[in-house]
Amino acid sequence: MKKATDLLDKYNSGIATDEEKAIVESWYLKYEPEATDLNPQEIEQEYLLGLEGLNRHMDRSSSMKLWPRMIAAAVVFLVLSIGIFFIFRSDQKLQAISYRHNDIGIGGNRAVLTLADGRKISLTDAVNGTIAEESGIKVTKTRDGQLVYVLSGKKTAEKQAGNNTITTPKGGQYQIILPDGTKVWLNAASSLVYPTAFSATQREVLLKGEAYFEVTKQFPKKTPFIVQTDRAKVEVLGTHFNVNAYDNEPFTKTTLLEGKVGVSYPETTHAMVLNPNQQAWNDKKTVPIRVITVDPEYEVAWKKGWFMFNDERIESIMRKIARWYDVEVVYEGKTSAQQVFGGTVNKFENVSKVLEMLELTNAVHFKIEGRKITVMP
Repeated sequence: MKKATDLLDKYNSGIATDEEKAIVESWYLKYEPEATDLNPQEIEQEYLLGLEGLNRHMDRSSSMKLWPRMIAAAVVFLVLSIGIFFIFRSDQKLQAISYRHNDIGIGGNRAVLTLADGRKISLTDAVNGTIAEESGIKVTKTRDGQLVYVLSGKKTAEKQAGNNTITTPKGGQYQIILPDGTKVWLNAASSLVYPTAFSATQREVLLKGEAYFEVTKQFPKKTPFIVQTDRAKVEVLGTHFNVNAYDNEPFTKTTLLEGKVGVSYPETTHAMVLNPNQQAWNDKKTVPIRVITVDPEYEVAWKKGWFMFNDERIESIMRKIARWYDVEVVYEGKTSAQQVFGGTVNKFENVSKVLEMLELTNAVHFKIEGRKITVMP
């Protein structure tokens, strides 16, 4: 079944080749249930029979070459608890939605830098080039929206190092290259506190919100890089990982893409070691730390400019939308606990585009009033 469901994922994600689209659409026409009043068990049986037919069709297409996996804007699809995929035909037209005239624009590279002496610099408004100098450290804003630290006097910098803080608002994101060369992508409504120069024995930063780290290996060996949040401590030497530690999220999550990390929580007596494609999380209350296997692409899609939803409840999706578009979200009525959504949407579209995709499922509807979005079943 896996080959067929993978192909359906590609079709719904908008990344299928013309040949793959033809296979899915011809299968859909052949196996589409004629009855409209089937119960869930009958629908599931039709779905499984259809997948068997699709797998046989794919096996006969031995010359078909699949493209590598990539992210593309897509029609968001609804996945019910019984695992049914509703496929939207390629010729389906988007209907005009009444809230379009109340549209809300996208976020961008916006952040505020707080220096060790308390000065605040709006990185949104600052011109490119050197924006500050402190104790042998030069802080530069690049043309492509990065903040870079360059040590001009290493000994002076280490001796007089203070803490800087970079803060992104709702609707903002920013990339920073720390004094040791580590690259950090900071998501919306987040902050990172870090020293202006790291010592040879310790590299520690404090994160609130979400960030993706690519820790440099060009540093004295056995000098760990530590990310401290209000709930978790992540310790690494050189690796790529994502930490999600928003106050309004039910879980603190650390996802590893490359290398190894040790993750510890207040409830644990020792660090849990993660391997690539593993995620450590707990619910900030009573559930002990768990380690699960995940597709890390969903966790880091935000830094690549996408919303990727993997069987997510509408509440989880709307928290992401609220942070990126800087909106208030309220609920009118209750949504079904069985309704989860999956798909990929370009986050550099106005909010109406994202909401339109979700509305295609007919499971949820929206109303925009100013910067408030009302979610209705």
